[in-house]
Amino acid sequence: MFDIGIIGAGPAGYSAAIRAAQKGLSVILFEKEFIGGTCLNKGCIPTKTILHSCKLYSEMKNAEKFGINTENITFDFEKIQQRQKMISEKIRKSLTNLIKNYGIVIVEDTADIENEHVIKTSDERYEVKNIIIATGSKPNKIKFKGNYGENFLLTSDDILNITKLPKSILIVGSGAIGLEWARILSTLNVKVTIVEMMDKIIPNADFEVSERTVRLLKKSRIDFYTSTTIEEIQNKTIILSNGKTVEADNILVAAGRKPVEDLSIFSTELKLEIKENFKTNKDNIYIIGDVNRESMLAHSAAKQAEEVVEHILNGTKITFDKNLVPSIIYGTPEIAQIGKTEQDLQKENIQYKKSFFPISALGKAYAEDKIEGFIKILATDKEILGAHIISEEASAMIAQIAIAMTNKLSPKDIQKVIFAHPTYSEGILESFLALDNLAINIPQNK
Repeated sequence: MFDIGIIGAGPAGYSAAIRAAQKGLSVILFEKEFIGGTCLNKGCIPTKTILHSCKLYSEMKNAEKFGINTENITFDFEKIQQRQKMISEKIRKSLTNLIKNYGIVIVEDTADIENEHVIKTSDERYEVKNIIIATGSKPNKIKFKGNYGENFLLTSDDILNITKLPKSILIVGSGAIGLEWARILSTLNVKVTIVEMMDKIIPNADFEVSERTVRLLKKSRIDFYTSTTIEEIQNKTIILSNGKTVEADNILVAAGRKPVEDLSIFSTELKLEIKENFKTNKDNIYIIGDVNRESMLAHSAAKQAEEVVEHILNGTKITFDKNLVPSIIYGTPEIAQIGKTEQDLQKENIQYKKSFFPISALGKAYAEDKIEGFIKILATDKEILGAHIISEEASAMIAQIAIAMTNKLSPKDIQKVIFAHPTYSEGILESFLALDNLAINIPQNK
């Protein structure tokens, strides 16, 4: 009998498996498709690999301003796609070897739950003391009224497998997936239109982030419509709810993801809903990662995995705080946030003060011609409530805020830190000083 049986080998599943093995537990890990899950094989890693190619291409086209002479810069989309697949495969092999190195048994097959202590595959039954369900998520699929070809609608999975770029595309949704693909495709000379059903771009973002993102989209010649849906499609003509029509070779549906809940479960009515300590309604069966709907991000899933293993070992109460989970939209510049938005604070009637520090006030930003963006801090004198960043290296800077918030540092604690110069990170110091009107590199508020 294994101490833990884990269904799903994405960031939640493999993190739980490794942490449990580190703690001396026997682990069996089931995966029906790819080790690494969506993040490694169909999400985070492939898209960031493509985004890096796009960043290089864009920078090389504009290299002359840095004194670098370039001519006839072109790209090969088929090679870009081949590289992202190669990178995912290389990491997947390395991850598989790492898991095996810890003595974890990997079963590459569909797994179902027969009862509280038995997981079965197509031809075997495995006894386990505890079960962790980490089956992840899959793209939402939407069908539209009208007539269109079989391959006209693409998901974020599908687009990773195309070998030829469309000349034009309409993207449904302006969250992380939609915006990252909009940036990729527009950089590669595809005409991009975004349709968002909510009233602003990046619906869950701070309003000033949404407003600045609108400026970025316009600068990239990306068309967009908010408070808009697709009414009908006739061949490649897309009729929108605002009365406008868009011609596009494809539609990318980037309207979120939904949990994978299609595993067979036993007749005693196991419910795939989380209760205290990420348990289901069965005391020894846990549900973590995207499938529990708490926070559909890879790093959030990995943290949940660590917490659940500690609970299984020691009975430790899990206090998972979604407010401390950073989120990032990649591209140039990066968009990152953690904690409350300003509209959250206003809605909840929480008193706060804020600072707004422009990235253009940083010497390193000028040196690299990356002056677009800002750092926005929301806080009280004793507590950091939220941070919202548009900048080069925003993904690294938001981690600094996450460390501070997790450890309950106050704004004055951050003001004591010596940040290196010249860096983008010194903008963090400046933004916290600006809360008290003490920033060195911007004018005082009067």
